[in-house]
Amino acid sequence: MFPTMTSSNPFRLSRTVVPHAYRIFLTPDLDAATFVGRVEIDVDVAEPVQTVTMHAKNLELGAATLTSQGTSHRSDVPAFDHTYETVSFAFHETLPVGPATIEIAFTGVLNDQLSGFYRSTYTDDAGVTHTIATTQFEHSDARQAFPCWDEPSFKATYQVNLTVPSHLAAISNSPEIENIDLGNGQRSVRFAPTMIMSTYLVAFVVGPFEFTDAVDVDGVPLRVVYPVGKGHLTALALEAGAFALRFFGEYFAIPYPGEKLDMVAIPDFAFGAMENLGCVTYRETALLVDPARATNAEIQRVAEVVHHEIAHMWFGDLVTMEWWEGIWLNEAFATFMQLICTNAFRPQWHIWTDQAVMRDLAMHIDGLATTRAIEYEVISPDDTQGMFDALTYEKGGSVLRMLEQYLGEQTFRDGIRHYLTTHSYANTVTSDLWDALETVSGHPVREMMDTWILQGGHPMVTLANGQLSQSPFVFADPAHKGAIGDHWLVPVLTRSLDGGEASHHLLRDEPITVSDAAPVVVNAGGSGFFRSRYGSTELAALAPRSGELDELERATVVADAWALLFASQITWRDFAVVASGLGDQDEPTTWSFVAAAIDMVHRALQGAARETLEAEVRRLVEPQFARLGWDGQADEGPLASQLRAIVVGLLGTICHDDAVRDEARRRFEAGPVDGDLAPVILRIVADQNQPGDYDTFLERYRQAPSPQESIRFLFALSAFSDESIALDVAERCFSEFRSQDAPLVLPHLMRNEKTGPAVWRYLASRWDDALAQFSPSHYARLASGVPTFINDPALADEVEAFHHAHPVVGGYPATVEQQLERMRIGLTFAAAIRTQF
Repeated sequence: MFPTMTSSNPFRLSRTVVPHAYRIFLTPDLDAATFVGRVEIDVDVAEPVQTVTMHAKNLELGAATLTSQGTSHRSDVPAFDHTYETVSFAFHETLPVGPATIEIAFTGVLNDQLSGFYRSTYTDDAGVTHTIATTQFEHSDARQAFPCWDEPSFKATYQVNLTVPSHLAAISNSPEIENIDLGNGQRSVRFAPTMIMSTYLVAFVVGPFEFTDAVDVDGVPLRVVYPVGKGHLTALALEAGAFALRFFGEYFAIPYPGEKLDMVAIPDFAFGAMENLGCVTYRETALLVDPARATNAEIQRVAEVVHHEIAHMWFGDLVTMEWWEGIWLNEAFATFMQLICTNAFRPQWHIWTDQAVMRDLAMHIDGLATTRAIEYEVISPDDTQGMFDALTYEKGGSVLRMLEQYLGEQTFRDGIRHYLTTHSYANTVTSDLWDALETVSGHPVREMMDTWILQGGHPMVTLANGQLSQSPFVFADPAHKGAIGDHWLVPVLTRSLDGGEASHHLLRDEPITVSDAAPVVVNAGGSGFFRSRYGSTELAALAPRSGELDELERATVVADAWALLFASQITWRDFAVVASGLGDQDEPTTWSFVAAAIDMVHRALQGAARETLEAEVRRLVEPQFARLGWDGQADEGPLASQLRAIVVGLLGTICHDDAVRDEARRRFEAGPVDGDLAPVILRIVADQNQPGDYDTFLERYRQAPSPQESIRFLFALSAFSDESIALDVAERCFSEFRSQDAPLVLPHLMRNEKTGPAVWRYLASRWDDALAQFSPSHYARLASGVPTFINDPALADEVEAFHHAHPVVGGYPATVEQQLERMRIGLTFAAAIRTQF
């Protein structure tokens, strides 16, 4: 672990004065985009001081008044330190030790950067534009809304008071306890004090919102708060939220720690959602959905995000990391728990198999020399930015799942209960969790997990000659593996296809013998975060019985084969043998890995070689299409529609099958397209680019009846292969599209094989505009399309030189380097593929 001593870290505040209760008074002016405020902070002065230092950023502050033992002390003019985002109040007298209250008046600006206290607008179905003010304080932006001790370890209570226009809604963390009409078109709303918690979890929202009726969940009122006119999209979120409150209360054996729970849909939101206690804020696509028209993935996302955020009410809000290096555990654990909860909520979704897609995304990053350890030392809070990535959420969550399956689900749950009970309302470091699990299980959890958390990378586990062994998995040159570690304590489950319980192994440096009867499955159950490989004898025994693997095991085998192909450790022919062995099971996750491999191989080829691949793909997927067809059958399984979309997509966009493309066009012109086929139909139609299509897509984006349909048409714009259209879409990212969406649209455009390079050069020409207009949390996403530039070394040189000359500051700089490395590995991959056709 990394010690976080305030005395040695200049970004940490002294504990000479410690807050324990805030009373916050705010009056936002939504038209002027400003706010005025006052804060009263009850503190304990731990030792005699003459200066009080706290955090403040982009605020105009008056002098502070500190009242102690009946005497008021007035400070000098506040002194700001912009490097550390602090403000110091110097007093003429030494302040006495003991309880005191500090009062400060301030003003601020409702910014447009989707952080702090910010302003957002939306247009309703009647064409009326509305303005809202809302908050996003994680990681360190409460200081933009009120002066405070803005570190997670300074826990306190918060009593919020908002003065707002009478016709607008006001929501905060706690229930409203007073509402006074001021007689001037304004009202004053007072909220109950919160539980003890960190500043980054404080929230307040003001605007023209509507509310669902409250659902009573064992005494906890649950509501969805939404922009005017969108109440018909709230049912799934309410159902998922009520389920999660009950599920987690039972799983953790601790009641929900808040007094109420409002889930608020925000029109402009940088992230997916934010776990503010009692006032969880969401991007609209993560909360509002019409299940009758959405894809299964869109429906599932709403449930998963709701479950993720509600898990945080315990793991993150009730028990909180001591300093920001622990934020990974907050997010990884919530990711893991969202899957457990969603699996119980909708078992038919096969959530653990579906999660393999995101796990593999993390593994593709974690096999790079530019990967990172999950936990690393954080000095400045801005260092935390690099943790909000797939390694934190997906690798972290997957490693926890691997540990749970190794220890046993009940033992793991008991350890989590012990941890939460011991540290409720307090702060922890990562090792506190390992110690709790070790106490309950008797296994060397801390030793094991340190090898997964404190170094980058993951192993390749090989079963050969009856023995398990490990080596680092590296996509590129093993001699230059960068941040990838050397060895791990690997919890490996194996099983014999002849039956019996899975065997548990803890693989260290030395090989260990497997006693299961052949054929043996490595990574039994598919929960391990490692690649697996078989010796020739073991593979010969396993291959004829691959149909006996369970769904997640089969998906893992295909994912590992795709990784080995991308690493140029096997050939396309080897991969095709694995893919051709898939049967008629409805397993969209497994086929998604096949589709990903096909897409990259297709990009690498031209001319006759590409035609050869397309013919092979047609032979592979046509039997599935013959079985599934265009329309669902009454007796088909719940995952068939997702597999159908993958198959239609391959035939329509890779093979350019005329019949499939004509039918996609017919369905598009017949009226709205819904469900799992909708995104692929839009991609096929956009690729055809008939006159008027682009204008139609733009209009349907603007008039979409749901957030999902809006985003569906927005992202489908990237499938138009006309360069003038692509550049027009890119320009609209700066002039029309929401700032929460535009940084995601640009990399989608770059992934278009024909127009991507032109879009990248356009973005490079407007790089300064992008940094000024988009949230810093989105900067690194702007480079996420470049790994598809795998055919032109000169373009790769140009891209690399530009990004090295324009490093991301305040965002995710490591993520950019990872994208550049993936581009270079892609060039090697493409060159190797071209020799195989």
